[in-house]
Amino acid sequence: MTVKAIAVDMDGTFLNSKSDYDHDYFTRVFELMQAHDVQFVVASGNPHYQLKNRFPNYVDQLAFVAENGVEVIDRGELVYCGEIDMETVAKVTALHRRIEGSHFIISAFDTAYTFKSEAPDFVARALAHYPHMKQIDSLNEIDDQVTKMMMDVPGERTSELQVKINRDFAGRLEAVSSGYGNLDLIVAGMDKATGLKALAKRRGWDPADMVAFGDGQNDFSMLKYVGQSYGMANGDQRVRQVAKFVAPTNDENGVLKTIEKLLND
Repeated sequence: MTVKAIAVDMDGTFLNSKSDYDHDYFTRVFELMQAHDVQFVVASGNPHYQLKNRFPNYVDQLAFVAENGVEVIDRGELVYCGEIDMETVAKVTALHRRIEGSHFIISAFDTAYTFKSEAPDFVARALAHYPHMKQIDSLNEIDDQVTKMMMDVPGERTSELQVKINRDFAGRLEAVSSGYGNLDLIVAGMDKATGLKALAKRRGWDPADMVAFGDGQNDFSMLKYVGQSYGMANGDQRVRQVAKFVAPTNDENGVLKTIEKLLND
């Protein structure tokens, strides 16, 4: 098949269990992609600024589908950015406060916010994904375009709360799970497939010529959209059912090995 673009999820897919990747191997595979005129697309639930930090030497050569499709950047140019209105943010904040054991992040285009009352250990973990983090007392302190909210709730309540949010905020928000016990609340109608569609229209790609790798529920849409999809061997079983093929685990350089084989065959 002709390959025009390869989209990869980050956590649990491209990144290993130490939240890193083989940089030398990536350089070799990236050069192979360039030789075949293949665009590498980073498709993640993390914000664009965190993802750019992962690839400091390649930022202007990559496309980013960030915040699960709410932010799309193509080789340094912003394609679009969705927004959640502050009334909806306030209502979700109130819901969060009623849930015992819930943790909460409000992600905006340039900064992420959490409340000063948040547990310090949660904030420490969150900084790895949201390095531009500010702690606030009130929503009135947010002066930025809110793109996503994240709720980390007790595992046994995840499915129940996902259903509730999708029902109560239908048309405004969609709750998706990355498969790690949290819920990403994104703009309704925007997901990773939305981002890939925008890039495909902009670049003239046929979905049949696109490849995607994922491991969690928030990858379903892009795996269904592309012509060749891979679920990670370490991923959610439902992902492996959605995807056409299975790639080796993230700790085996599964994405890079599969890309290398795909482009060399």
